[in-house]
Amino acid sequence: MQDKNLINRKTYKEIKKMDRKDMELFLAKVYRNGFKDGAAAGDMADFKIRLSQILNKTKGIGIVLYDRIMQTAKEMEYDYR
Repeated sequence: MQDKNLINRKTYKEIKKMDRKDMELFLAKVYRNGFKDGAAAGDMADFKIRLSQILNKTKGIGIVLYDRIMQTAKEMEYDYR
């Protein structure tokens, strides 16, 4: 989750004035955005799992090199967000 305010004062006031239909549309939008964020995070997790499996099968990659590669992958994750 990002470190920003998801709802500012203006949005809060708009939410308070919403009827049922408007609230359903708003919540559907929030859900879609959360789903997209979760899918993106899942893609990175799948990538790291596949990378780990490949590195474990690769001859000549020891624990030190493995750790350095996985650290770089972790840094890539923060750049990806």
